[in-house]
Amino acid sequence: MPATSQYPELEALQARISELSHLKQNVIMTYAILGGLERSVERTAATLASLMGVPAPHFSRARRELEADGWVEFTHAEGQVKFYRLGERATGREVVVQLRNRPTA
Repeated sequence: MPATSQYPELEALQARISELSHLKQNVIMTYAILGGLERSVERTAATLASLMGVPAPHFSRARRELEADGWVEFTHAEGQVKFYRLGERATGREVVVQLRNRPTA
């Protein structure tokens, strides 16, 4: 009898991203490990690039391309620093209502 994985969602994510470049796979898995499937990762691009051992410009370009393709999504900004989380394509979950910052009255 095959062993059941402790992390079925991570294995499903690995299967979904298998066709991407290694850099893009690493970016997505870094977001998955640090933020899970729902939370925003509140670390700068330079910090994440350093964790992965790649130059910051390479990381930023890969993240921009992943955002354009729906793998990661922008959640919010603090000053000029933007924060992201896994997008619909990575999580395999359909977002019914987008959560955005709205001014309150």
